[in-house]
Amino acid sequence: MDDDVVSTAVLDRTARLPEGDRRRWLAVVALGIGAFAIGTDMFAMAGMLGGISRDLGVTVGAAGLTVTVFALAYAIGAVLLSALLGSWPLRRVLIGSAALFGILSALSAVAPALPALLAVRVLGALAASVYVPAACAAAVAAVPASHRGRALSVILGGTATAMVLGAPLGVALASRLSWRVAFGLVAVLAGATVIALLLTRAGPGPLTRATVRERLRPMRSPAVVGVLGVTFLVMTASYSMYTYLPLQVAAGAGPLGLGLLIGAFGIGGMLGTWWGGTAADRSGPRRVILPAVAVLAVAFAALPHVATTAAGAPAVMVAWGIAAWAFVPAQQHRLIGLGAGSAPLLLALNSSAIHLGSAAGALSGGLVVDTAGVGGLCVIAVACCGAGLAVHGIFGREVLA
Repeated sequence: MDDDVVSTAVLDRTARLPEGDRRRWLAVVALGIGAFAIGTDMFAMAGMLGGISRDLGVTVGAAGLTVTVFALAYAIGAVLLSALLGSWPLRRVLIGSAALFGILSALSAVAPALPALLAVRVLGALAASVYVPAACAAAVAAVPASHRGRALSVILGGTATAMVLGAPLGVALASRLSWRVAFGLVAVLAGATVIALLLTRAGPGPLTRATVRERLRPMRSPAVVGVLGVTFLVMTASYSMYTYLPLQVAAGAGPLGLGLLIGAFGIGGMLGTWWGGTAADRSGPRRVILPAVAVLAVAFAALPHVATTAAGAPAVMVAWGIAAWAFVPAQQHRLIGLGAGSAPLLLALNSSAIHLGSAAGALSGGLVVDTAGVGGLCVIAVACCGAGLAVHGIFGREVLA
């Protein structure tokens, strides 16, 4: 089973489309395969930290730096590298970044010590930070404006599918064999992405050419700052919980149980990306964002009470996945709709906000675990969701319309 699962509905519809439209949607699916590879890397890491800790002779907290440095490098690279590569053809950027990510994943698999692994993780994050915004921009450019939410959902669906298939498989490989084998899986998936891109016409045309100052210019808009602020806060909440999910379910789930919970999260994510993109197209992003953040807060508050139960934990993980992954395409849709800059620039800023939130969540979650215990994670997560809703409300109709 591969990433064609991400877009079964899209592929079914292509049989009824003109040849040109079929090619465009197949190109969008090819772009989603790259998101699947990167998502497998990102979401399998939570289940790999214990193995890295034992194999490299470091603490789990030190091993957790592999998550933090990846997120920080991604956040910076999404803005800076897109400026440096602005004159490059978009197709070359997509293929080159996917190939480089695969090579660096293979190097991660053979890293002899933590410093080497951290260095390779930083470089891998930079490659990923180039690919994902470029893939989103290429997907938006490939379809009519009325379908851009659905096109973005295909890319994000690749990440959600990684949580159903790639991440659980990576966790199982890390538990049964080695974390190094899990990185090898990511390298293979990245290679498959390169092949898919070569076989389609994904990403014609150049990247948007702009300096770093020009790329940051949309930040002058209060509406853009508001959207990015909400993204940062919600991602901080989500990653403060997700990074330390193994600690929260340790009493009731072994490695395979953890993989199943991540899979439940991914199933919710697949449903959420479809609903979020489609609902944003039909009813506007406001009707997605508000309920999604509210459901996240409820899920985070409930998880400590059901973390070790056979039915409650998977149910909460599915709800969490639906809300989190409906939120992302709705935010992207809203950001592009503000008209404060070109789609690639705005999507790169949103990617930076997502990964700064990821880094902040991992760091703040670690501090909470060390000082207040695992039970304190839900407090910071719910607080961040509340702050996100407050920011969302403060900026009012300019952001929410």
